[in-house]
Amino acid sequence: MNAKLGLRSMCVFMGVALGMTTPGEADAAWRSVLYPSTWTPGYTNPSNPSQFLHDFSYAGYRARQAEPPIRVDRVIDVTAAPYYADKTGISDVTMVLQRAIDDAGAQSGGAVVYLPAGTYKVSPQSAKNHALLLNKSNVVLRGQGPTETFLYNAATDMRGRSVIRVSPQASSVSWTPSSATSTLVTANLPILTTRIPVASVSGFSVGQWIVLRTDLTESLSQELNMGSDWTSLPGASFYRRITAVDSTAKTLTIDIPLRLEMKTRDNARVYKVAAHLSEVGIENLAIGMQENSTPGTAGDDFGTPGTGAYQMHDSFAVVMNHTVDGWIVNVKSYRPPSNTRDIHVLSNGIDLLFTRNITVDSCELNKPQYKGEGGNGYLYSIRGSDNLIKDSVAYGGRHNFNFRSMQATGNVLFNDRASNGDLVSDFHMHLSAANLMDNLTLHQEKFEAADRSPYGTTSHGVTTTQSVFWNTNGSQYRSGTTSIIRSQQYGQGYVIGVRGSATGVDLSTTTKTAPADFAETASSGNLLSPQSLYVDQIQRRLGGTEEHAGTELIYQAENILPSQVNDTSSTNIDAQADKGSLRYHNTTAVGGKVTYTLYPRTIGTFQVKVRTKKNNTRGQYQLDIDGALQGATQDEYSSSTVYVEEDLGLVTFSDLNPKAFTFTVSGKNAASSGFNIAVDYIKLIRQ
Repeated sequence: MNAKLGLRSMCVFMGVALGMTTPGEADAAWRSVLYPSTWTPGYTNPSNPSQFLHDFSYAGYRARQAEPPIRVDRVIDVTAAPYYADKTGISDVTMVLQRAIDDAGAQSGGAVVYLPAGTYKVSPQSAKNHALLLNKSNVVLRGQGPTETFLYNAATDMRGRSVIRVSPQASSVSWTPSSATSTLVTANLPILTTRIPVASVSGFSVGQWIVLRTDLTESLSQELNMGSDWTSLPGASFYRRITAVDSTAKTLTIDIPLRLEMKTRDNARVYKVAAHLSEVGIENLAIGMQENSTPGTAGDDFGTPGTGAYQMHDSFAVVMNHTVDGWIVNVKSYRPPSNTRDIHVLSNGIDLLFTRNITVDSCELNKPQYKGEGGNGYLYSIRGSDNLIKDSVAYGGRHNFNFRSMQATGNVLFNDRASNGDLVSDFHMHLSAANLMDNLTLHQEKFEAADRSPYGTTSHGVTTTQSVFWNTNGSQYRSGTTSIIRSQQYGQGYVIGVRGSATGVDLSTTTKTAPADFAETASSGNLLSPQSLYVDQIQRRLGGTEEHAGTELIYQAENILPSQVNDTSSTNIDAQADKGSLRYHNTTAVGGKVTYTLYPRTIGTFQVKVRTKKNNTRGQYQLDIDGALQGATQDEYSSSTVYVEEDLGLVTFSDLNPKAFTFTVSGKNAASSGFNIAVDYIKLIRQ
């Protein structure tokens, strides 16, 4: 175990994939010394009080006290009157869709803007920095599923633009406003504090949103081992809500603890800021962008007008800005049929910019065209706080997952998969403190939390502190490397539990990050208790969680396109489905079948469960996995509509090759009027 000796004054589509224990490993479960069974927030290592784990349970929609809603009220169908949006992909429907979005935002309580199955062609209009803008709270943009509803961006000059923008205004709102009135903090604020002494509580009230901020003074820059390099940067900022005001003591109590120390020396202060958006969602659709054929796509061409790189630079599929309690669920990128190359997006994917408590769930972003310098090819960019990206996939970006600002704190990557990035997933610059990477799967991929002082116009410098890699699953090393994690954090950093086929960890240091980070990697992460730090912390704070268990790998059927051309199927929204949607096989006779190609993340033995929607029109099916029968024939008939999770026994995977799960209709109940099968999800539970 490697541990730092002291802390300089400053002090995260499918589910968990669990590796097999290698021969000779002990069978006993183990716990981190930083996380005993009696853990409470603030617990420190008995042998080194500067080492501790933050409480990351606040990450996600409504700090996980509720789940993103599946709204069925006030649904606007864009293909119906008065919109009649073309869903063939031939006509540009940007203005039609924007009208529907604006109409939804004008309603009291908002509405759902629904895009039925089809292709919707859009592009930024005039000089706008977006094709579609959601600028009112309580608006949801919903498709019929990412294999049914396709949002096709036809514009190829997308410099600084996004396909979808969620923000109170077209220009970005930051947490460091130059004009907002501030109130000074009157005492140094230690890390983890929730009580803020201020010069005056006048004008503050319970429920109000505030920003706590410091300047990056010469003293602070020196303290962070960055010399004078960072004095041009804004300091740390935290977006918080007031839960109590004490007028006698002149204190404000905030809803989430601070992730960094804040000092009066650095002008610690409190701001009131403009109202954010809330309860905004994007769900159940795919986004594809027309490829750019303009020459000039070298790494540094992004600054040269007239080049393809210049036109694609800093473009995004989705930007969410100054939004709280929102969600992006079941959104995927796709290759438009007109693209001659396997390109999904022009440059970047999802950007969480000055957001808080956003849940990104079951998303998959792939294959950007331009992955040059200057911030391009980033599939998931985290530039806000306490956001959750879970069960999601990134493939083939420059940086698949990326933290890149000092306000990026308290975020969680949970059960995500990153693979085949041109470069590593990383903490990119400027001390993104206290973030959790929980049960990540890395395939031909590496995740770095390193000193990046040589890079950047303003040195990227030390990129994080107090961040945690928990139970990381290494599927395969990135070419030419022997580690899946490089942890080189300022102050303290933590690597706790690794598993899978690739388990190397690089704890090398620089003069700015020495000594080495804390690591517990000698015993297999398969035996780490708890398997998920995030899930366990939610249970401790809230007494329970809707989150799936740490040993489960869940495949949502609506997210998976059947792999055989002749397999007919469709998706539909259903509030009783696990994620609000399911897939109908549309089988009409014995022998009808649908095959899903699933990618296990690890070898091992798994219990197979399938959740289906039964009623009086359903058939009977037999599941096989790679041609071997799995479990007994299942009768999907029921006189009334019910959802049932069925146990189909155990299966063992001895390799990580794709597995074909085929559902074949074998008959029907005499009382049934049809042969259809409706699948909600396939679940694998490690034994």
